[in-house]
Amino acid sequence: MTADPYPGYAWLREHDPVCPVGGPHVPGRMWLVTRYDDVRACLADRRLGSGAPVGPDPHPPGISHLDDPGHARLRRIVAAAFTPAAVSRLRDRTARTCAHAVESFAGRGRADLVAEYTREVPVAVMHDLLGVPEAERAPAAGVLDMWYRAKFQQPRDEAKLAEVLDYVRGLVAYKRTHLGDDLTTRLIESGALTGDELEVMVMTLIGAGHITTIQFLGTTVLRLLGDPGRRAALLGGDIDWSRAINELLRLDSPSHVAEYRYAGEDMTIADARVGEGDVVLLSLAAANRDPNRFPDPGTLEFTRDARPHLAFGHGAHTCLGSHLVKLETEIAISTLFGLLPDLILDIPSGEVDWGYAPTFRGPRALPVTFTPREPMISSPPGEATDHRDSTR
Repeated sequence: MTADPYPGYAWLREHDPVCPVGGPHVPGRMWLVTRYDDVRACLADRRLGSGAPVGPDPHPPGISHLDDPGHARLRRIVAAAFTPAAVSRLRDRTARTCAHAVESFAGRGRADLVAEYTREVPVAVMHDLLGVPEAERAPAAGVLDMWYRAKFQQPRDEAKLAEVLDYVRGLVAYKRTHLGDDLTTRLIESGALTGDELEVMVMTLIGAGHITTIQFLGTTVLRLLGDPGRRAALLGGDIDWSRAINELLRLDSPSHVAEYRYAGEDMTIADARVGEGDVVLLSLAAANRDPNRFPDPGTLEFTRDARPHLAFGHGAHTCLGSHLVKLETEIAISTLFGLLPDLILDIPSGEVDWGYAPTFRGPRALPVTFTPREPMISSPPGEATDHRDSTR
């Protein structure tokens, strides 16, 4: 993936805002939508469905691939776990997870922040939420590789998909006999999901809960490594965290495109005639840098009110985990730079390798150097604790 796809997005917004694109792994025609107003309208347009009308996947669909009423039913079941109040209760544990990750490399004076931090933290946080202890988890690198290759790479890696399914089934089987104070236990005990639905829900939560956050933490760390003034203002409390994170999400949208939408009927988007069954690809990243919505869109401006950004989507499929992403980002950034204030990128920023196209965009590695520090005397984050007798 090019290090900077935004000039291409700018050209499309101006000259071909609803552009036919090649999709060798998608039957029929595909359209790429790049203007903010068009993307936002399409995200809320119920004529554009989330379920493929032909060639259905043999595996049960996840929540993001369902339309109402099925989508609304599943969303209601898990929504309570992602409210601001529920997410705030994860603050202390997330802070311990971040501190423990930093301590694991703080004594060396050098690290790859993607491999050792921005990838580790989101995977750990989501497994914690689901009540999966460390002994039952795959390594973070393996989790990312499995989900990306199984769910987002084109063509899909069927062997990796089987690996993901086996992994999730193992986690669900473990939780059925190790109930605790966690989201998976609540889903099991609610009885609201069939066995297949429970497995697909856990698979969806793990995937959605780490793959975009990894990209966003990586781009945010890179931005702040190159801007010590703004970093100091943010960490010093001179800049509001919520406003800053929204602006960073707008500028460096971790998901460059939304999940496929499928036209349920013939329709017009801008001046393009989209046929029934056509695939519509909505570019969140291009929309978030539309100068007609955000003046000087390529500039990071923490005083900007970027809340209408589309990084979390819009409409019925707006990301449930938006509050969790913001909490993780605030804690991960403040912990990293608070413990290691003199972090320096060890390569020119122009040499950073970007990957995970076309759906995502994030750095593959962030080699840094810093003054080594003695490990703090602190307890590790610990494993998910089972609080109940599983034989009840």
